[in-house]
Amino acid sequence: MSETKIVAFGDAVTLGTSAKLDVFHDCFQYGTTTVNRVRESQTWRSIAARILTDWVEDDVEMINAGVSGDTSSKGLTRLERDVLSQSPDTVLVMFGAEDALAGVETAAFRENLEKIVDGIAARNTKPILMTPTPISERMTASGCTLEELRRRQERLSALAQSVRSLTEEKSLAVIDLHRYFLDTRLAYDHLFEGWLPDGVAQSGMASFVAGELLSILGVNDFPKPTLCDYRKVYSDPERPEVMHHAFTDLAYFQGEFFITFRKGHSHSTPTTTNPESDVIVVLRSRDGVTWSVDAMLKVPGMDNRDPKFLQADGRLILYIPCASVPRWPGQPDVITYGFERLGPGRWSDPFECGPCVFWRPRKWRDQYVVAVYRLPDEEGSVTLLSSRDARNWKAVSTILPREAEGDETDLFVQDDRLMAFARAERGSHFKMLLSTYAPSENRWETVSSGRIIHAPNVFEAGERVMISGRYCAQSDEGFRELEKDWKKFTQGTTEEAFEVDPARVEAYHHGLRTGIFVMDGTRPRLVMELLSAGDSSYTGVVQYGDEYVISDYSMHEYYPKIEHPGDWETPCDIYVSRIRFGS
Repeated sequence: MSETKIVAFGDAVTLGTSAKLDVFHDCFQYGTTTVNRVRESQTWRSIAARILTDWVEDDVEMINAGVSGDTSSKGLTRLERDVLSQSPDTVLVMFGAEDALAGVETAAFRENLEKIVDGIAARNTKPILMTPTPISERMTASGCTLEELRRRQERLSALAQSVRSLTEEKSLAVIDLHRYFLDTRLAYDHLFEGWLPDGVAQSGMASFVAGELLSILGVNDFPKPTLCDYRKVYSDPERPEVMHHAFTDLAYFQGEFFITFRKGHSHSTPTTTNPESDVIVVLRSRDGVTWSVDAMLKVPGMDNRDPKFLQADGRLILYIPCASVPRWPGQPDVITYGFERLGPGRWSDPFECGPCVFWRPRKWRDQYVVAVYRLPDEEGSVTLLSSRDARNWKAVSTILPREAEGDETDLFVQDDRLMAFARAERGSHFKMLLSTYAPSENRWETVSSGRIIHAPNVFEAGERVMISGRYCAQSDEGFRELEKDWKKFTQGTTEEAFEVDPARVEAYHHGLRTGIFVMDGTRPRLVMELLSAGDSSYTGVVQYGDEYVISDYSMHEYYPKIEHPGDWETPCDIYVSRIRFGS
């Protein structure tokens, strides 16, 4: 595979790592007062490179040549050293924000920018200009007066217009970042100190820049997602016995949004039963903004885990796989129970559905179907169950045999065709598998998607088939190598753990993200990465008008420096995003 080299050349906005992760929250590393800022792998540059690599059939290297404090005149002095010496294919030129703060006049800025562009073009390299991000009212919080704020905003607006004029005169490509931020309220509101995109803004900005670059390159089928909203809806970090909030699902039922998740002590199943350590929370909301608790559900004496909704004949049912704690000889490892909503704040007693893990039930033809795993004596297989009433289930077909070692499997119905998207990450598979059902022969045809996606959630956006789920910010191959060190560090002997570089463990753990993909045949292509890190993802999705509401969980706000096993045991919070896809 060939490589495309892009240099991002500019100031602190280009650099990306100067901003706090989320301007609306403390983002303290757990147990400290150290503020988590945007990491290199969370910058718009890093995310955009991963998106582009998925779409242009080349490895895309996005080289940082952004320097905090640089104006266009300072950039001009280092053009040869930091940019042209890299022999790039393309240079993104993005000055202006720090010029406006420094009071640089429009004529001087324009002259510097023209010299930079001419210098790049003289090397037969393609320059693409980007207008600067705007300056928001948030800058007044740092002591800037309203009068000075208005002067800076006017100056920056003039600089943005000079960029547009230069591109018109020289017939250059332009990415209007200034207009994007003004048109996208979420991005504008997430300008740290009034001008630096935080982690939320950069996640949306990355997809915007990648989409503009792909259009310039002649790729016209990128969905161009817009991140319209991103907010934390549940958190309880001060109670360490129940600070792990995870494994979400989402429904829209009778005019209200419902989100569900597990509230527990840690990701894994406890070895002993703790009445407070695991409970299933259900929240509800009329507007997706203000949420209240509808129920706290629990099957006593068991570890209640990944909850999943189903709307069946006007009823809302919640399925909860429950692990036995402790496990007794002859007892099923897992039993899925159902709860039916009876009214506001009222749910039925649990009813037993089967000795296995239900993933996400769907309606298919005149029945309900679900993919299950961890059936007794069938470890590794994935089985299709069906039901007429969503309470009593029977086995229909084996989706994946035992040797596939599959688990989390989402079903998807399109034009009466039933498909399964399964996590299978052992042996030679280690990829998400795609299976299509042939009901007349009661068999499944399976192919590999070619990439790792955990807990896939498949949905339609117009005519596109989309997937949200946990993926690896590194390449799948790099992720697998890092995972080996992770296992030594967490499960190996003391000597093995001592041999592992903690930085590699941190790279593995921090590289877990919530990704959104579009299916191109059997291949998922990345279109957006939500702000997330570490123990994260497990999404719920519902369509609401022309937007898609997506729930997930993440520990990114509290993310620590990993030096010892257990350092990653930090709170996880629940988030809800709204995304709109372009035509």
